[in-house]
Amino acid sequence: MQNKSNPKEKELKNTLSEMADKTMKNYEHALHTGIKLQEEAVKCWSSLMKQTPATQDLQKSFTNFTRVATGALPVAQKRMEEVLELMEKNTRTGTELMRKAVEAAQSPTIGDGHNKWTDLWTSSAGAIRSNAEALAQINARAIDSWVDFVRKSSELAETRVPKTA
Repeated sequence: MQNKSNPKEKELKNTLSEMADKTMKNYEHALHTGIKLQEEAVKCWSSLMKQTPATQDLQKSFTNFTRVATGALPVAQKRMEEVLELMEKNTRTGTELMRKAVEAAQSPTIGDGHNKWTDLWTSSAGAIRSNAEALAQINARAIDSWVDFVRKSSELAETRVPKTA
């Protein structure tokens, strides 16, 4: 048996790797652009509110909104970074699974091919399980973050509303 890589297999692997890298770079660029846009919007609104002769209540409401939004953006950014890390991991896993599939398809003997296909299916099932667990963890942290965000927002609202006797 030869251990040399087939040139077509190498070319396929390089092409898939390049496509995955380009996809990740485009996704990261879009994510960073969206975050920057949100930050600029908050700065713009803040600037407009400071220039306008607004009433104190309006100014106070906007200040509270800005405080809440400023607290929410880092949490959302953290969740997006976790998703990006998962996507990077999935790209590497997908490339590895593709390599295994090509090797299994090109196996010269039935026994070797059977073992490689079994390895591919086992690895695929492991990747699915790993993704499900990672997504469940990311979603749980996101829900916890939003519950905390809502709790802080409601506490802020309660401090602003005068209590009646």
